[in-house]
Amino acid sequence: MGLTGQKHTNMKTLFLDGDMLAYRAAFSNEVETKWEDAVWTLHTDINASLAYCDDFIESMCKKFNTEDYFVVFSPKTNFRYDLFPAYKGNRKNKRKPLALSEIIKQVCKRHTFMLQDGMEADDLIGIMCTQDPKNTVALSGDKDFATLPITWYNFLRDELLTLTEEEANKNHLIQTLMGDATDGYQGLKGVGPKTAVKLLDKHGWDWEGVVKIYESKDMTEEDALLTARLAYILRKENFKDGKIILWQPPTK
Repeated sequence: MGLTGQKHTNMKTLFLDGDMLAYRAAFSNEVETKWEDAVWTLHTDINASLAYCDDFIESMCKKFNTEDYFVVFSPKTNFRYDLFPAYKGNRKNKRKPLALSEIIKQVCKRHTFMLQDGMEADDLIGIMCTQDPKNTVALSGDKDFATLPITWYNFLRDELLTLTEEEANKNHLIQTLMGDATDGYQGLKGVGPKTAVKLLDKHGWDWEGVVKIYESKDMTEEDALLTARLAYILRKENFKDGKIILWQPPTK
């Protein structure tokens, strides 16, 4: 998997989080209608959602002065469910927006897209952007992209960041201590970003430090490793010959 085709001079390739785009487009175009005092319906106009997507993609291309982009989607399952079957289990009872699957299907027909079995859109974007960090930009509102040594545009905050490998790795250690409640996996109870930084300052910004912190909370290195792997967005070195290579603690 790699970037192919003729590159336009000085143009960056954009990798857009299609999952987030489709959700936002679908939810933003749902309409409640009251028919009687006790009768309400919810409907959507898929054309409005597709226009939302088209307009957003066009605005991103204009912002970065490029014509090269991919909208990246997730398959129905991925390797994290094999590691932790309860992954995102807290979302099972949450309603998805109307016509989401059809919106994704139509976006794929209208735009260049990517999808890779066994990994989330975040992972595929991470792999593609770490292959060529100088000529790519990841577009997503997901804070987890701060764990990648890439250029990342957070379109929810209108914030463009270029992270070094050291910065990205530190952010991954912080995430390993915190876990991610929105994705249904826990780190250390009561540990948020500020506490995580204080603990790592005290015990060391490396895997040994993370293990010490986990053990001080009556948890094990195996607990820490599971959380680290769930939190880690794949990079170019984590996908070889069509197979995912799980994150391993660095060796000294």
